[in-house]
Amino acid sequence: MLDNLLFSLNISLPLFVMMGLGCLLAHKGLFTEDYIARTTDLVYYVLLPGKLFLDIATMDLSTAFDVRYVAVTLTGAMLQFGLAWVCGNLLCRDRRKQSAFAHACFRGNFVYLGVALLQNIYNTNSVASAALILLVVMPLYNIQGVILMSVKEGKGELRLGSLLLAVLKNPAVLAILAGLPFAWFQIPLPYVASKSLEYFRSALSTVALLLVGSTIRLDVIRSNLRLLLKISGMKLVLIPALWAAFSAWAGLTAEQIATLTIVGAMPAAVNVYVVTGKMGGDGEVASGAVVLTHLLSLFTMTGVVFLLKSLGMV
Repeated sequence: MLDNLLFSLNISLPLFVMMGLGCLLAHKGLFTEDYIARTTDLVYYVLLPGKLFLDIATMDLSTAFDVRYVAVTLTGAMLQFGLAWVCGNLLCRDRRKQSAFAHACFRGNFVYLGVALLQNIYNTNSVASAALILLVVMPLYNIQGVILMSVKEGKGELRLGSLLLAVLKNPAVLAILAGLPFAWFQIPLPYVASKSLEYFRSALSTVALLLVGSTIRLDVIRSNLRLLLKISGMKLVLIPALWAAFSAWAGLTAEQIATLTIVGAMPAAVNVYVVTGKMGGDGEVASGAVVLTHLLSLFTMTGVVFLLKSLGMV
């Protein structure tokens, strides 16, 4: 048991050391608001699409694309979305805060934190089951977020064409689509391109973790602490437990079960705050949920890795 605990701490603690460093740098003024905004653009428009393109382009679809895994992932993501919506209505009496509650419960920080965690677990730069999550779930999160905010906040008519166009214009989605022909037809990338994109892949986790840490503000938690604890309980405990049970029941492989469990265990994504604020939701609740779930995930993510290791899943 002690070996499993040490394994779990060695996997998760380096991520939080980097996040803590980002928080410290922001507190010391080295990460200014302008620097954070510009670096976020660098990650969003350059590093992340470059990594995703490389992951997809070099993927062996014949072994990585498991129909059952994709079906379970899509079904689980939709069930998770429905559960978050219902619980937002039941557990949050203030209707003005319900959209932020639900959004924080289903949309996790898998791209920046989950991928890095899986890379640590499997000691590799590319995990096939994680790449499929980026291909399938991330675009779905964008669609679900817009649907939730449009319906709950009543900000104009929900148009399917505009929604799909917005998703297709997302840099991450474009990178995934661009990489698919290379994977499908097994077209090798030129050495210069693959080596350059390897630098993108290496830089992404470090820069992204520093950025996440730099956005942590403890003052946004106090005014909504009780509500934020409810969100954290759902996002960090209930949701990953349901993902683990559902994927195990579906008979997935150990790596797939571990990946989907970690998908559910991720703290609320920074995009929860961005999208919620832009579409008329309660930005303060959304920001507090992002901060508190990231802080508490130091313990819950370590616990999840410990359980997966104890059960022989990793």
